[in-house]
Amino acid sequence: MSRNTALFIIIIWNVVLTALLAWSLLRSPGNPSTAVAGTDDTELAETVPMPTVARDSSVLKEARIAYFRMDSLQKRFELIKEKDDRFRVEGQRLESTLQNEVARSQKRYNELMTKDHTYSTQEEVRRDEEEVQQLARKLQELQARSEEQLARLEAAMLQEISDELKTFLEAYNEQAGFDYIFSVQNGGQVWVGNEDLDITTELVDGLNARHRARKASAKK
Repeated sequence: MSRNTALFIIIIWNVVLTALLAWSLLRSPGNPSTAVAGTDDTELAETVPMPTVARDSSVLKEARIAYFRMDSLQKRFELIKEKDDRFRVEGQRLESTLQNEVARSQKRYNELMTKDHTYSTQEEVRRDEEEVQQLARKLQELQARSEEQLARLEAAMLQEISDELKTFLEAYNEQAGFDYIFSVQNGGQVWVGNEDLDITTELVDGLNARHRARKASAKK
């Protein structure tokens, strides 16, 4: 994925972690906002029934687990590359449009700033000053629209890729029957101890085959 996409994913992940941390602190028994007035921890424990959850750790011993490497998937899944290429081309197009508009506005700005107003009326001077302000506003609006358009395109790309991966994994696991499929990446928080559980190649090959078939069908 592009650097912007990677930053976007990191930002979203940090927001989620921050929200979970804040929730955990607010729910902490020692936090004043959750304490009951006039009671201590012992009294609260006696008056509020605590649920009991049966935890069968033996289930995990029998669980079928697999993982795939997100870094490899990002590099080898053809749909991601195509979306990245489209995003880059669209970004270059918008940047070129903005640069051309800047050049035209700069030329007109220079004309207005070097214009001899010796014999100009106050109304003519006012109109020229207003045009200069309009040029600045126009460039700001164009830049804002370009950034908004790229943001919408990137969000749509991420959603399409996420939906495609989710749909494929659901179909894949109907046959594979794993209890857990983890996504891991370099610098992530899941350490892999058994390389035999890696299904990255199967996923990449399956995703690309599915994507190529769809493209071929669309051309018919």
